[in-house]
Amino acid sequence: MSQSPLETVQPLASLGEWQDDLDLIICDLWGVMHDGIVLHPAADNALVKARQAGITTVFLSNAPRPRDHVRSLLASMGMTPALLDNIVTSGGLARDVVRQDYKGAALYHLGPDEDHNTVEGLDVRLMESPENADVILATGLDYRDVADHKAYLTEAAAKGVPFLCANPDRVVHVGEKLYTCAGAVADLYSDMGGPVTWFGKPIADSLRACIGEAGLDTKTIHPDRIVMIGDSLQTDIAGAHAAGVRSILVGGGIHREHLTCVSAYMVDSQPIPHKDFSRVFGEGKPIPDALIEQLVWL
Repeated sequence: MSQSPLETVQPLASLGEWQDDLDLIICDLWGVMHDGIVLHPAADNALVKARQAGITTVFLSNAPRPRDHVRSLLASMGMTPALLDNIVTSGGLARDVVRQDYKGAALYHLGPDEDHNTVEGLDVRLMESPENADVILATGLDYRDVADHKAYLTEAAAKGVPFLCANPDRVVHVGEKLYTCAGAVADLYSDMGGPVTWFGKPIADSLRACIGEAGLDTKTIHPDRIVMIGDSLQTDIAGAHAAGVRSILVGGGIHREHLTCVSAYMVDSQPIPHKDFSRVFGEGKPIPDALIEQLVWL
């Protein structure tokens, strides 16, 4: 892997530029592999080529759904079947904790009806409102606006009802539309003094779970040979920092409006100084090791 000079982001034309120095790719789904509607064929091909080069791949998604649901969705989009073996979802990780710590508990599911499969099969008593719950499992929003949840959750927050956030994303693109996610409600609940447990990226344990999912040993694989690929600085890149692994930002995802501001660096393959990256993408945000416009393997 070509090392970027100190305090710079390496522009990449192709994931293949790093092929000789990777053992594991942890890859985001939404914004990298698909846009919520259509699979990106070049990204699918990139991970197929990575597998052929001997690199293990695992998907890590902040989808608040069980793993099998995400696997079926990807298959319906036409993803190469060989890539569907290793999948970790924030929803699946939240379900694991409910099974372990909240057996028989009164659980309130905060989110749309279409996310109901996240609570299906769990040994809990489903509640119709949050104030009488022992635990809240959030997969989305109950109201259109985040602020409208404040009065609804006031009593639960005052009681200290645990809030399990099964989707830490704040926003997500579906095609060209931007939607608010459960992470925004979790921020509100936390600001109200309620206890929040986060699942998925940027929590380091979610990336470590990917190592086990892929059948690798956390004690023997070197962090420098692991890369997290994603399109969100707040979740994907921050998660890589938390876990101590490398990161590649796919600039054509949720930060797409910033990409033209660094296009000269990308065209000339010139390292992007951290100060310039931060000026464009936002001061104080996590900085990736590399930037690629879209996930491709040339």
